[in-house]
Amino acid sequence: MDDLTVEQVITLHRHVMTIDVGDDRLLSEASLHQMIFSANRIDECCSRAGFAFFSLVAYPAFREGNSHTARLVAEMILNQNGFTIGDDNAGLDALAKGIELFTVEPADIEEWLCSQVKNLKMSSE
Repeated sequence: MDDLTVEQVITLHRHVMTIDVGDDRLLSEASLHQMIFSANRIDECCSRAGFAFFSLVAYPAFREGNSHTARLVAEMILNQNGFTIGDDNAGLDALAKGIELFTVEPADIEEWLCSQVKNLKMSSE
């Protein structure tokens, strides 16, 4: 599995901010580096994607757009490993809201992702 990089996350976030039009400045470089370091230690892609999603929402690295960026990072991790979660943005949005309300834990996100992922090869046939 390819390691996640700071540059990848920042690039995705800048893309988000061109769509959402907001403040793309980094709020906490330390949070971003810690998330990436910890995520790269996780070997299973659903677990890694879930951890990255939770971390970016719970511990915002950017001034705005963290939830949207978190979704794209999770999708990127899954896509790089041959999986997709499709178009269920409502499910991830609900999870992000739950993180903000302290009602969703990393295990909840991992469980949801594992139940939603589809193999890209099978979905294209």
